[in-house]
Amino acid sequence: MRLGVVEIDNSPDSNATPVVFLHGFGGLAKQWWGFQTSISFKAPTLAFDMPGHGNSLDYPDFGPPAKAAKAVITELVERGIEYAHFVGHSMGGAISSLVALMAPERIASLTLLAPGGYGTEFNHPLLMQWAGAKTREELAGVLPNFFGPGFNIPDKMIDFQLEARSKIGSVDALVSIGSGMSSDGKQGMLPVDDVLNGPYPISVVWGEDDQVLPVSQAKEIEDKVDLHILKGVGHSPVEEATDAVRKVVLAQLS
Repeated sequence: MRLGVVEIDNSPDSNATPVVFLHGFGGLAKQWWGFQTSISFKAPTLAFDMPGHGNSLDYPDFGPPAKAAKAVITELVERGIEYAHFVGHSMGGAISSLVALMAPERIASLTLLAPGGYGTEFNHPLLMQWAGAKTREELAGVLPNFFGPGFNIPDKMIDFQLEARSKIGSVDALVSIGSGMSSDGKQGMLPVDDVLNGPYPISVVWGEDDQVLPVSQAKEIEDKVDLHILKGVGHSPVEEATDAVRKVVLAQLS
């Protein structure tokens, strides 16, 4: 089975290295559309729906990030993509890191946006509340926790999630994935040193006011990556600080 994908390519260079975007828990490939479009003039871009999400809702045995990483590698192989720049947010950052561990030769660069797996602390109760939200009121209540103070949640963001969660089985899938993230209130850690010692450049972007994954995890690795800590930003830097994130991604491409 193939992963759902959104492809945008406005690059005049047919030999440009592609950019792969991996969304976070409860996200969708198509949420990258605006950001993806702004990058596509430099290189071909692909955003994948992770297993259990969007058009990959029925992907077999979804759940573990390692399974998602293998699915992404399979997509690269089947598409004839030898290597790519990876941009991963939260869970997508953990999956990008696992791709780098499994197939380092396929990674041109990593841009990790508040990635999962870089420490044991995370807000699992919030993620479970997010997973189970079905109504406009529930989504409006939980979404502000993913952003910095003062960020106004646009109605279209809630509409986007309502549409996604109206698909039969989508909320159940999120609850199942979320439940598997922890058994003791802690998240599983990646072999961080192995990821950081790979043969590719790494940029990390983290919001100083992140309520999902503490920014202290970024500070643990600041001497090993190109680190950008954004003041006033929560767990969603692409939406909250679009220009800053774009600058980091374009720097990796160049």
